[in-house]
Amino acid sequence: MIKNWYRGSLVAVVTILLMVTQLGGSSASASSTPFGPERFSTDHATYTISAQSPYYRRIWQEAIKAWNETGAFHFQKADSASAAQVTLKVASKHEAAALGEDVGLTEYTAKQSYLQRATATLNAALLREYNYSRANQLAVAEHELGHVMGLAHNPDKHSVMYYRNRSEGIQPVDIQGVKLRYQTPAGQASN
Repeated sequence: MIKNWYRGSLVAVVTILLMVTQLGGSSASASSTPFGPERFSTDHATYTISAQSPYYRRIWQEAIKAWNETGAFHFQKADSASAAQVTLKVASKHEAAALGEDVGLTEYTAKQSYLQRATATLNAALLREYNYSRANQLAVAEHELGHVMGLAHNPDKHSVMYYRNRSEGIQPVDIQGVKLRYQTPAGQASN
């Protein structure tokens, strides 16, 4: 009987703690987009756009310009593709199939929590299939660049980093998230 009472009390305490933790996490996201432990060593990186399509080259260029205008991070065009820290591309047919339902994907390599290289990919086939407008596609590119800089998904729908974002551009919470990411040592994520 005591064991059942103890087990019930323990379950109640754990449930309350989880609820409080989730509430704290959502209120924190209101002021800043969360970030992961990885980041570049500085708040700038070089990039190359390998997309062959002039349309998608412009989408990536506009997303770069939008983030650069925030002043939180600076992307600079690399002198050569091999010198770029970041590669921006469009998925091939084979890659698009492997992406499944993802309209964008960012992959990276890191050493001791410092980003070495990152590749952000747009799934043009899916963007077309889902009838994403030009503005929607730009929001996806801005979202993927957020991951390149170290941002995580934001549970707030009014963030470019919302997981299923389709229409929100860069918001003040996202800019604040990047600023905090580069004020916080590598290896530490936001709470």
